[in-house]
Amino acid sequence: VQYVPIAMHAVRNTDGTDGISEAQLLDMMCILNDKYEEQEIQFYFTSPPIHYIYDSGINNAPGQFISELRSARIPDAINVFVTNNINNQVGAAGFYQSPAGWNGNDFIVIARGFVYAQNVFPHEIGHFFSLLHPFHGWENNPWNEGDWGNPVGNNAPSDPGIFPQPVATEFQNGNNCATAGDRICDTPPDYLFALHPNQMACNNWPIPVRDPNNTVVNPQENNIMSYFNNCGNYIFTADQKTAIQNDLFNSPDRAYVRNSFTPNMTAINSVPTLFSPSEGSTINNPGSVTLSWFPAQGSQYYVAELDISPGFSSPFRQSGVVGAATPNLNFSDLQSNSTYYWRVRGFTEYTTCTGYSDRGSFMTPLNVGIQRLAAVTSATLFPNPVKKGIDLNWQLQLNQPLTATLQIYNINGQRMSQSSVKLPIGIRNWTIPTEKLSSGVYIIVLENENGRQTERIVVE
Repeated sequence: VQYVPIAMHAVRNTDGTDGISEAQLLDMMCILNDKYEEQEIQFYFTSPPIHYIYDSGINNAPGQFISELRSARIPDAINVFVTNNINNQVGAAGFYQSPAGWNGNDFIVIARGFVYAQNVFPHEIGHFFSLLHPFHGWENNPWNEGDWGNPVGNNAPSDPGIFPQPVATEFQNGNNCATAGDRICDTPPDYLFALHPNQMACNNWPIPVRDPNNTVVNPQENNIMSYFNNCGNYIFTADQKTAIQNDLFNSPDRAYVRNSFTPNMTAINSVPTLFSPSEGSTINNPGSVTLSWFPAQGSQYYVAELDISPGFSSPFRQSGVVGAATPNLNFSDLQSNSTYYWRVRGFTEYTTCTGYSDRGSFMTPLNVGIQRLAAVTSATLFPNPVKKGIDLNWQLQLNQPLTATLQIYNINGQRMSQSSVKLPIGIRNWTIPTEKLSSGVYIIVLENENGRQTERIVVE
């Protein structure tokens, strides 16, 4: 088995929000290694296992910060940056940034919404190891009869901004497979059919499109390098696997990721056992807590997660990674009078398909009251709990004028409303309607570029 290092970068907004969780990065590696296992290629984390970038621009439009990402690379590893969005494009999953080689760019960007897509991270790693799309030449121009005809022309409608030279249209019979399309002979032609409005996910392509020889094309929907989605059994073909092997073992551009290192292969057959705070207890320290646990045998690292949501999905989730020698982690900036949930997961640089501990919980006292907005001297929210349909009153004492955004989140992290707040100095009341809120727990967030004030409410 050839082991390949990956430097994984968790990109977040400048204020630390909207970022991939460490546990999701473990799941990404688990999916990746499953897809490459039969090729005897496996991937492992560099040390430290996760690197962090706090930059809102990069997090939402990484394609505009190529030089910055190139500078952030870690030597001797495939560098993977996981961002909130890809250039603010809905549905964009990721990209490989050429040119290849350490002296090029040679890194991968993945949108965090596609962590669990079975063909996204393995797909971009395929690009890293020289593979092209089966629809090479049709990027940005998916087939439709009105534009490209049926049969199609001898050249794909390759965008001159991407392809300096025309790309020959691949024939179904494979006669020109070595020089057309993706240059892989056991992948059939694909004229980017996945983006046609008549194509339904991974169903068989329904339209009899003909190649320049007037032969009906039959694409391979479940190919990892295609764009068809929701296929349950994505695969590489034999020739694609050979191309990956050739690139990894023979290309000068890949010398910097080739090594004879064998990572920590220890199996982890247990999960951590939570120790403190004890289940259901109320902590004493105002605004912070130290979570501690009994080790899981074989773990090299631990990731601990803390959240007011039992599903660990709210905007206020906190997490961190520590080495096995330190089975505890401190978290601060807790909300008052709230139930917090926590869990821990062990892993090694290679073993990432691991389980969580049981979920623990504890309460914070009434007097936590972490103050983050300098303009707010005191804040009182009443009534709380509140009956649905009754307005909430948020009384704020301000020592300077305040302009901020008011947002309401449910316990699962979904934003329910957003509005602007502009208040002069003094004691001010702000009314928050509840008629559109269902019964449950919500977090009220008042924030601007200088900080954040949060309160927990219960709607009955």
